[in-house]
Amino acid sequence: MMKMPGMYSCHDVQELVTCGTVEELGAWDRLRFRMHLMMCHHCARFVRQVRSLGDAVRRLLGAPPDPERVQRLEEAVMAHCDGPDR
Repeated sequence: MMKMPGMYSCHDVQELVTCGTVEELGAWDRLRFRMHLMMCHHCARFVRQVRSLGDAVRRLLGAPPDPERVQRLEEAVMAHCDGPDR
């Protein structure tokens, strides 16, 4: 998808979703995020898949996960999000 001025790119959307920062967006940025999803069926599908994966993991776990394992996982994900290409 060609990036329009002021719009998020597909890469921007992927980073926001995989790093879990969509909920932290302000009103304008959330609108930009939603506009991108309305225009890009690839990113909309990606967001649905990530949400489905999260729902599946929560159903499989059933009980709250071990806090230490959650902490290690969060650190691994954040290390990826804060990597050199950011």
